[in-house]
Amino acid sequence: MMSNQSSNNQLSLDWWQKPLAGNGLLRCITIGELLLLCGSLTLYMYTRFIDLTTFPIYFFCDEAIHGVLARELVAQGFRDASGVWFPPYFRNVEKWSLSLSVYLHAFRIILFGFDQSVWTIRATSVIAGLLAPLGIALILRVGYNSQRWWLGILVLCILPAWFIHSRTAFETALMVACYAGFLASYVIYRFHDDRWIVAVILFGAATFYSYANGQGVMLVSGLLLLLSDARYHFSRSAPRLWTAFLMLLLVLVPWLRFRQLHPDATFEHLRSLYSYWILPIPISEKIQRFFSLYLQGLDPRYWFWPNTIDLDRHRFPESGHLPLVLLPFITTGLITCLWHWRNPNYRIPIIALLAAPFSSALVGPAITRMLGMVVPATILTVIGIDVLLDLFNRFWQRLFSIMTGILLAASSLAMTQYAVLGGPLWFRDYGLYGMQYGAQQIFAETIPTLLARDPHIVLRVSPTWANNPNSFVGFFLTPAQQRRVELISIEAYLYTVRDLNRQRDVFIMTDAEYWLAQQSGKFIISPPEQIVPYPDGRPGFYVVRMEYVANIEEILAAERAERQRLIETPYTLDGQPITVAHSLFDMGSVNELFDGNPMTLARGFEANPLVIELRLTTPKSLRQVELTLGSMDLDLTVVLTTPDGVANVVRQQYRNLPPDPTVQLDLPAPTTVQQVRLEIFQVGVGEPAHVHVREIVLR
Repeated sequence: MMSNQSSNNQLSLDWWQKPLAGNGLLRCITIGELLLLCGSLTLYMYTRFIDLTTFPIYFFCDEAIHGVLARELVAQGFRDASGVWFPPYFRNVEKWSLSLSVYLHAFRIILFGFDQSVWTIRATSVIAGLLAPLGIALILRVGYNSQRWWLGILVLCILPAWFIHSRTAFETALMVACYAGFLASYVIYRFHDDRWIVAVILFGAATFYSYANGQGVMLVSGLLLLLSDARYHFSRSAPRLWTAFLMLLLVLVPWLRFRQLHPDATFEHLRSLYSYWILPIPISEKIQRFFSLYLQGLDPRYWFWPNTIDLDRHRFPESGHLPLVLLPFITTGLITCLWHWRNPNYRIPIIALLAAPFSSALVGPAITRMLGMVVPATILTVIGIDVLLDLFNRFWQRLFSIMTGILLAASSLAMTQYAVLGGPLWFRDYGLYGMQYGAQQIFAETIPTLLARDPHIVLRVSPTWANNPNSFVGFFLTPAQQRRVELISIEAYLYTVRDLNRQRDVFIMTDAEYWLAQQSGKFIISPPEQIVPYPDGRPGFYVVRMEYVANIEEILAAERAERQRLIETPYTLDGQPITVAHSLFDMGSVNELFDGNPMTLARGFEANPLVIELRLTTPKSLRQVELTLGSMDLDLTVVLTTPDGVANVVRQQYRNLPPDPTVQLDLPAPTTVQQVRLEIFQVGVGEPAHVHVREIVLR
């Protein structure tokens, strides 16, 4: 009887461990492993798709822009706004930072039509993101012959940083997925079949083009993998080497083409991120700052403990980007890889670890720039689990493996419930510097309802609560609806009289703007027609109609006269005390005009021209005035007053300037001056205008 029971158990075990039919990699996987893979992937997909439109609670402009650009690309026959056919990169406001993600969504549009919703844009990203768990599982199975490789998927499920961003349409998630595919392809190429070199290069190119920071990740990974395995690479057959070389040249063509089309794009990108690399500081200081920031990206305190470096919308409350409970396993895995450094498969996670913070160090630490760290963190965790469980006999190994899988699955489900139910109340700043909540509520729900209810109204929608709300207009609204919507702040109506019709104009403004409009005393405001609440119940947006008070012209005239008075500020320039008289600033101060840092600025509140007057205590010989300004066309007037009171006026026009230009005005001859008055007129915008001045240099 016992013999029959033992025989039945053996048959069950044989069935579980029976290899799959097939060739190549499939022969390495048993039926039991396949079932574990399917179960882990099912859990992963459930935790990504459940309530996809409600967590994260925001729908960000950087998600919407992919769908907008993809729709335009398909509609224009795969040409961008400049007429470039199959453009290598796309512009996201001031940065050329989008590429593969736009083509991904264009492919979705070709297959399934122009249906555009938060669910479809995020679901497309989630499906593409499947490369991450599959790639990690493949690395563990093929590269390390791990019997617990399926745990890699469950470990990835519980990483807070990946949980948040893998449920969005941010291009950083696509980059991480492609990077996992790159490493998996490399493992197969290196240890199984060198024909996979084609897949290695294709996934490497996908990583490179999916996100700007993927370029740095691939630069470091590619170089270290090439150098550390050079003997293996160059021992391949000549046809294989030539195939790899030609493939590499082919995938570089779009990047080389882009460099030709936009040679200043890298500089513009770094400037838009306020990178220290474009500051006028010594190269030694730049290198020192780079390594300091790079080490911050490797600091366990950043990854495992709560931090306030990242914005609220990119993190879990009271939690690190990686669970602290995984630290012992990651540490064990890292020590194991370092100990076996000469073994090429153990070098791969360390190379991925070193590559993750490279691009971020060019600007500053941020989880979106370093999200690639989740790949080596997951691999090292499972390596660490394997090392620790191998200390036990086979029975306990199996028991602990099952228990670990159950704990990881339960933790993943608990995290999902915590995020979906509690996420709306994690952080209570729902505005520009917080969650930027409101895109779906305003553009997908409120605006279409209001426009359908009354065909005669025009909606004036506040843009102050989001980075680039123009992308929401193109994403959510039809062309007919877009013609009846204008993004404009209430401040545009506070300081100059605009056409305002109570019957036609309906405003959607934030709570702060509603309070400002009430306190200004310039409007007669009707009771709100609708209040869109924040998740915590506080008023978030008001839908109102209003008109000016009868004496609005008198009020504005009095305010304008008061604001045109120059503000006098004592300052020390080049060791000499001076007085700087200037139009009212609403951002920055006099110090930002002379600090030698073009990243800082002073912004005029209203004046156009903006007036800056330098009154010197000691006369100075002057031959040139140099200004670094915000992006604009301008007319510059310089009034030079000599010590004997003679005023000389020099004028010059500047047109078709690059972004944030530096302009010089050369004087006809060197002049000794007691006072220098600069009048900076921004062409084409009228008044009020926010004139940006970054630097003033007198030579």
